[in-house]
Amino acid sequence: MQGSIHALIDELSEQGNFHRDKEDYQKSREIFQRLLELQTKELGEDDISVAVTLKYIGNLLEKEGNYSEALETMKRSLAIQSKKLGDTHDSANTYKDMGRLCLQLENFEEAEEMYRKALDIMGDMQPKSSDFVEASQPLVISLQMQGKLSEAIKVQKLLLSKVLEMHGEDHSEVPLIYMGIAKLLENKNRMDDAIQMLDKSIEICYRLRELGDFDRPLVLAGALDNKVALLSQQGKFEGSAEVLKKSIVIIKEELGEMHPTLAEKYETLSQVYLHQDMLEDGFNAITKALEIRRKALGNDHPDTKEFVAQLEVIKRGKNAKALNQQGVKMNLQGNSETAMQLFQEALGAHKEIFGDAHLYTAEVYENISAVKVEQGLLQDGIAASAQALKIRRKQLGDDHPDTKVRMEAHRSLLKRLLENRK
Repeated sequence: MQGSIHALIDELSEQGNFHRDKEDYQKSREIFQRLLELQTKELGEDDISVAVTLKYIGNLLEKEGNYSEALETMKRSLAIQSKKLGDTHDSANTYKDMGRLCLQLENFEEAEEMYRKALDIMGDMQPKSSDFVEASQPLVISLQMQGKLSEAIKVQKLLLSKVLEMHGEDHSEVPLIYMGIAKLLENKNRMDDAIQMLDKSIEICYRLRELGDFDRPLVLAGALDNKVALLSQQGKFEGSAEVLKKSIVIIKEELGEMHPTLAEKYETLSQVYLHQDMLEDGFNAITKALEIRRKALGNDHPDTKEFVAQLEVIKRGKNAKALNQQGVKMNLQGNSETAMQLFQEALGAHKEIFGDAHLYTAEVYENISAVKVEQGLLQDGIAASAQALKIRRKQLGDDHPDTKVRMEAHRSLLKRLLENRK
């Protein structure tokens, strides 16, 4: 009789696994439920095999999206495991499963509790680094969702120390952990510290590539992109272009010369150049982006049309800048009337393309001011100078060297006006 019971248990288990592998989760769960009833009746409700079957059922309920019932089922499984075996590797994995379910239910406090318990159990064993990663990363998420950023950073740093202890710095998980710490530091607005973490991640990625021991080059591209984003947020565009070019090289190597992702990179590169007044380089970058978009999506796709519009704006910006430069040239040649016409045309174009408060617009106002003063129209020159100064103060602040120079020049004009009235 006992042999036939065990044979039936084995048969039900095999059938349940068969349907699970075929992704027929409801049928699989129904079979495991029958198996659970049989095990409970014949072996007792505290038998360890009951715990295993409960865990199977919990996993299937999760697959079906029934997270609350899955969590309760996992808790029943864990109670038997703890009673029969104490804290084991299997119970640590069950805590991780329960933590995952708590995240799905947005119960972040309980998720934190589950993942911490899993880590506590693993701390008394000799688990693989991947086990620590699987518990630590979602723990970080649960802490982030509770706003516990400092705690999340501590967990990431503890994970880093564990992986370094086990494998040393040249391990594929290490750059990812540095990137995770960088993101948390960014969320705390510690941009310089975040960039340091990204630099460390990038350094290790390149070293692993040289060793032929890094099979995730897109991780490196991601770290480079994140650094560009942080530098750009701080207005540090000078170094951003070179970092972004390295990311572009990796994307080309991995995904090909015309992959849509490259269009996004070139668009970002264009913006980086434009922020540095490098219109020609910005134009070339957006032209490359447009070429990729056209090939991937066709001329009539909204994204392609958006790139065409951006290209047109840059073209007009180049023309506006050219008008301003021609005006400067005419004025140096003594042709102030032609210069003023060019400056007025450039001013209208700059306002339309770059806006009333752009530094390019301030530059045109300054040129107009200089010509007006030379023509003896001091009040008009002061008015144009005041417009330029207003823009510089707004964009750069009063303490910027360029603003201070313009403030001094404006004061000199006002002083001249007062002296002329005496």
